[in-house]
Amino acid sequence: MQRFPHRLAAARRPVSVACALGAVLVLAAGCGGGDGADSGAAQSGTAQSDGGGSAAASGAGASDGGSASDGGSDGSDGSSGDSSTSAEPIAVTPPEQKPELTDACTGEGAFLVNGEKPNDPALPKRDDLTLKVSLEDLTDDDGADLVADIDGTQRPIETAHVGDTISVDQWTLSVTSVCKDSVEFDLID
Repeated sequence: MQRFPHRLAAARRPVSVACALGAVLVLAAGCGGGDGADSGAAQSGTAQSDGGGSAAASGAGASDGGSASDGGSDGSDGSSGDSSTSAEPIAVTPPEQKPELTDACTGEGAFLVNGEKPNDPALPKRDDLTLKVSLEDLTDDDGADLVADIDGTQRPIETAHVGDTISVDQWTLSVTSVCKDSVEFDLID
């Protein structure tokens, strides 16, 4: 009778192993779904600044590298205009809840962009890189079409409105005011 319990235990081992592997697979699938949910939450929350900055940094680095090589071969004036129109626009993240404003021109913000002049004051350097933001156009819905210039490589920014967050390489900006001839923003990160 002692042999029978051992055989039963031996028969249970493959079943136990299969159950354990199944549990691991279910947990791994659940963790994979969690990453997607975290990504969605990160885009709408404050964690987006870090996650979005990293994504924008890697995306901007790849695009900027290609544009920089174009700039070296074609000349800086001709290619910088081409790279801003041909490069993929930098994504803008809207706020979770739209701000209730009577006027988008709040006059508030630490950095000011007037016309095609770059931001004033200058944004702080990050890893010896300089970011300049300029205003390309204004839209009828109180939006602003901006251009980011990182050390001479230009990329357009999606139309931004008050409350929107923009992650450009190592900088995260928050649009605070859109007026008829200027845009103001704060540096978040």
